[in-house]
Amino acid sequence: MDNVAQSQRRELWALVAILLVAATLRLVALSDAPPGPGYDELQNSLLVERVLEGEWAIYFPENFGQESVYPTLAALAVRLLGWNVFALRLPGALAGVLSVLALYLAGRRLANRRAALLAAAFQAVSFWPLLETRMALEMALSPPLAGLALLSLARGLDEQTRTRWPRGLDFTLAGLSLGGHAYAYTAGRVMPLLPLALLAYLLLLDRATLRRVWPGLLALCLVTLLVAAPLALFLRAHPEAEQRLDQLSGPLTALRQGDFRPVLEITVGTLGMFSWRGEPQWLYNISGRPVFDPITSLFFYVGLVLCIANLRRWRCGVTLLCLLVGLGPAMVSPPPASFNHTLAAQPAVYLLLAAGVDAAWRWLTRRRAWLGPLVAALLLALNGALSCYAYFLTWANTPKVQELYQGSITAIAHEMDAHEPSGPVAVGAPYVNYWHPWNALALDLALRRDDLSVRWFNPSGAWVWPADAGSITYYFPTDPLGPQSFDPSLEALFRADAALLPSAGDGFAAFRVTSPAALEERLDALAEPPLAWPPELAHLPPLTLPLVFGDRFALLGVELQTETVAPGGELHLITYWEALTADPAPIVAFVHLTSDGQGIWGQQDWLDVRTAGLQPGDRFAQVHSLPVKAETPPGLYHVQLGLYRPDTLLRLPITTGAESAADRVWVSQVMVK
Repeated sequence: MDNVAQSQRRELWALVAILLVAATLRLVALSDAPPGPGYDELQNSLLVERVLEGEWAIYFPENFGQESVYPTLAALAVRLLGWNVFALRLPGALAGVLSVLALYLAGRRLANRRAALLAAAFQAVSFWPLLETRMALEMALSPPLAGLALLSLARGLDEQTRTRWPRGLDFTLAGLSLGGHAYAYTAGRVMPLLPLALLAYLLLLDRATLRRVWPGLLALCLVTLLVAAPLALFLRAHPEAEQRLDQLSGPLTALRQGDFRPVLEITVGTLGMFSWRGEPQWLYNISGRPVFDPITSLFFYVGLVLCIANLRRWRCGVTLLCLLVGLGPAMVSPPPASFNHTLAAQPAVYLLLAAGVDAAWRWLTRRRAWLGPLVAALLLALNGALSCYAYFLTWANTPKVQELYQGSITAIAHEMDAHEPSGPVAVGAPYVNYWHPWNALALDLALRRDDLSVRWFNPSGAWVWPADAGSITYYFPTDPLGPQSFDPSLEALFRADAALLPSAGDGFAAFRVTSPAALEERLDALAEPPLAWPPELAHLPPLTLPLVFGDRFALLGVELQTETVAPGGELHLITYWEALTADPAPIVAFVHLTSDGQGIWGQQDWLDVRTAGLQPGDRFAQVHSLPVKAETPPGLYHVQLGLYRPDTLLRLPITTGAESAADRVWVSQVMVK
């Protein structure tokens, strides 16, 4: 009896140690690896804001379709810990720890205690589970749900289970977990098929167990159906919300048309993910790195063979069914070997690995008592060392990952926290404009201080000069894969007054402008542009600068960079503006090439400035590039300008000094020839 109690204590302490290791690997430097929030994480952050504002939905159509569970959990974390990357990623990290615990508990039922500890330990330290649970993404919820489903199924099927609650409750809990997959991650929608697969398996290979547990299986099917049904009904009523599946349906479409090749290629690629070639996208892997190293993969295949050899035992059958159903989405949708699409299979994968290691342990122990534990410990240490090196040192610091996860923006945030700018701040970055906030959102999440009003612009087509007193500090993230794009005219205007500042890292460049003298000279030279009203507005008073649009912006100058353009060519124009209010509503500038104010021979609607953050007195320049239609007749044309809100499509009225309203103005002339 004492030996049993001592063994149980050792098992408990081993489990505690495994969970502590799992938690440490998932929580350490969680805000810095990945080096910043990726695009999908930022999309989730917008949904979190909506949940915090009281909005809840069974499914969000944004980002091509988004399940609602993770944003809801992240909103709770943000409520407790504040608005930062750590809080957004915390639910995924905790889900990773829960997955390890669920796998251990399921492993005790499906294998043995040692195999359960081994499975949990390998999942705790391996690269695939580690990477997928350190991002603010919904797929992190799939492994714990699959593990809990396996645990409940094993309890319900095990005739030796001794419990205080009815056996049917285990099947009910399994149904909740399987049906809940549909609300966690898109690829998890296949998991409600597991009860049907289990029913078919028992009917073919284990009818004795089927006769014993058929009421529980019926409850399992019913609960799974009831849980998944609301989402299924919602998507049937709102098919437009289901854009992601449309993007991934190419292989299935080809299959329905009789072309088996795409599905076969993806299936072969997915089956090779364990030892040959893994996830190809740098977002979720060191491109092509398989799940297991060559040595560890041998033990995985040993476990797989042993499980297949004992297929008539329901424990092996359930494990293999979870593996096959979980791998299913990756066999019919790109990319092949997707680590995300196969996460529901992860508990089964590590159970099979543990089965192989446990079999080797038993075989080696019969020869030397210490040999089995030694090999298992060395294999576990090898996996842990390789995974930590691969994740924290290789993947997180790869230039491609630094770009995908905005490492340069995070570096700018750390610089702002460490060294307070002496005046207003402006950031020129590639993934921000009138509509897209991605660089700005990333900085807000990484920045610990909240006393800075940052102006944002994309320097490939715009520039901002803040109006506050004092020198202006500019930051430009460095693209590790190539230089950021700058408009040459605006860059020259900026550099005439800018001084390069020393920075703590190489992820960005910082400049200081004490006084924008070159801008003032440019505006003085553009003080009298050839402004005119379109013919139908000719009765309005003559035009002078500054020209006010909707009490929000004043046009300060217009610079036509070429006075002639060929049909099929491109016209370049720079407009200079001043912000009159601190209104965050998005604004777009429209520029038309027209001969009479009605027919349009060239058009661009765009603004490379983020209006949120602009303060009264801030000035900015926007480059307009108009593609001229190839069929444009030669002649004299006018450049027509206006502003509108892209969310309402309402144009901003121009202050005319008369009762009549206007929403557009001719700002220049150009000859097409």
